[in-house]
Amino acid sequence: MHPSKLLIYGATGYTGRLVTAEAIRSGLRPVLAGRDPSRLAAAARTFGLETRVFGLDDPAPLAAALGDVAVVLHCAGPFSRTALPMCEACLKVGVHYLDITGEIDVFEALAARDAAAREAGVMLLPGVGFDVVPSDCLIADLAARHPGGRRVRLGLATRSRVSRGTARTILEGADNLRIRRNGAITRVRPGQLRHEFDFGTAPAAALVSVLGDVSTAWRSTGIANIESYGQASRGFRRMTRISRRFGPLLSRRMSQRLLNRLVDLAPEGPSESERRGSYAILVAEIEDAEGRRSAARLRTPDPYGFTATTAVAIAARAVAGDVRAGYQTPSSAYGADLMREFDGVQWELLDGHATAR
Repeated sequence: MHPSKLLIYGATGYTGRLVTAEAIRSGLRPVLAGRDPSRLAAAARTFGLETRVFGLDDPAPLAAALGDVAVVLHCAGPFSRTALPMCEACLKVGVHYLDITGEIDVFEALAARDAAAREAGVMLLPGVGFDVVPSDCLIADLAARHPGGRRVRLGLATRSRVSRGTARTILEGADNLRIRRNGAITRVRPGQLRHEFDFGTAPAAALVSVLGDVSTAWRSTGIANIESYGQASRGFRRMTRISRRFGPLLSRRMSQRLLNRLVDLAPEGPSESERRGSYAILVAEIEDAEGRRSAARLRTPDPYGFTATTAVAIAARAVAGDVRAGYQTPSSAYGADLMREFDGVQWELLDGHATAR
């Protein structure tokens, strides 16, 4: 019999716990896995689920732990260090791979395994959370409505505190901002690019950022020029100034260790009450060869809760056999209309036609 188990790796982390709770609410009975036996034992007592303790540094026991699994939902970052070992194990034993990364380098490294995944009959689908499900679907839908697009700009505005994992990812990328120019990923300086987006009130300034869509939107749409931006809030402007001045210093190993220790002093992530008031707004803009622009806007609930919602929905489809072999993006695997399945999403074409759930 073909295996039908879902395994959540990193199930005891901040986002992993949200994903686990959402999986149970959705009627799934996942296997919970990770490195820490005591935390997994506590999760087993809470949820009454099977647990497995294993690391990612030894390929043989890692592959053995996945032998009866259909789908892995990988939630243990930083994905720059954890994604490839888990991916290789999945390819070895024929298990479909999902994760919640938003890191450009991880998307690119997994895309390079496309041929191996097709040969193994395995789907590799990273970015099944807030990064990058809503933005990928927004961009793919807009590109389909406006053929001939030559440039994509994506803007993000959030009202949400960040988790420790998100903070670490931001610190890793602070001096490595990139865009896609003529098909190639190219580094830019912090603050080098600026653009205005309509986040829903009035046009607001945004500064170049580092979102995973620089990788994924190219594969979803074929558009060769992609830029991502974050709303120029006071905190974002401050971080940009620090990155411009001290970027090379911040990227050094000793500095990263010190900054990560400071991150460890912060709360693990937003509290439940904080998440209830959180939201995110994404604006995608496509420009054609004549400079004509079309745009669309998407608002989601709390990004961390929404990550759990989308990740579990996609995992359930994969466990049921709804998969496409090879490297995929959310929209290439399930279509841009995937986002229209979720409650609490407001999707507006900025020509006055709106849809909401």
